[in-house]
Amino acid sequence: MLVSHHQELRIGGAIVAINEQTKTNAGEKTKLIKEGNELEAFARSLGADIYGVAAAEAFKEFPKKPQPSKFVPDAKSVVVIGMSFTPELFATVAKPELAEVSRKGAEDAALEGKHLGRPPAGAERFFINDEQAMLTNEVVKIGYKISWKLHREGYEAFYFAPFRQEARFRTAAFYFTPAMYLAGIGQMGLNCSILTPEYGPRIWVTTVITNKELPVGQPIGPTYYEGCKDCLECVKRCPSTSLDGKGWKNVFRCASYGCCGTCLSVCPVGSA
Repeated sequence: MLVSHHQELRIGGAIVAINEQTKTNAGEKTKLIKEGNELEAFARSLGADIYGVAAAEAFKEFPKKPQPSKFVPDAKSVVVIGMSFTPELFATVAKPELAEVSRKGAEDAALEGKHLGRPPAGAERFFINDEQAMLTNEVVKIGYKISWKLHREGYEAFYFAPFRQEARFRTAAFYFTPAMYLAGIGQMGLNCSILTPEYGPRIWVTTVITNKELPVGQPIGPTYYEGCKDCLECVKRCPSTSLDGKGWKNVFRCASYGCCGTCLSVCPVGSA
């Protein structure tokens, strides 16, 4: 009987231990969610329209891309924050005639009779260049302030300037597209941009890599947006024919044309 009682206590003790561990895990999870909500509220108070978090570990799904641990060795979270373009302004990219810009004679001579239907240089981006510059400043400020909030909490944080590429090979130090997909912000479109349900591809983002664990999102669907294959409007309307309709873009050809943004402007996702 004494042995039997001892075994019962051991079993009971194990159950109590499991229950206490469950309470601890629940408490940690509650704290994690609370701190995640606080950070999102902070980002949105600074003007962020886009917010999401990807687990740093999940970037192994994209092994050929630079990993978060390259910047923060014990990275746990990649925070994505961004702002949207004004819809009416971005729509003008596909309506370059609104800019009332005339082609110079030197341009006609350079074209040598070819592609004379091409809009004058700068016409497509006439109305959005200034807004893009403003969004870059605003998004960088948000990234900076989030980084310092994390620093004050005792964590490391590394943020980037939006869309900075190496000029020769058109590569980037870190790619935001995988982060956005993994955070559940949107899916890849055949215009090689993330399509968000709210704004389509017409957003400007940056990321903050940190060793603070935060609640993370999950992809909202397959890597590629299912509606693209029945649309292809971006492929048809690309003035530099840089898109192959299979998810690949000739970045050199796109850059040589000035990265006009027509493929983003004509995308119907998020325009309703």
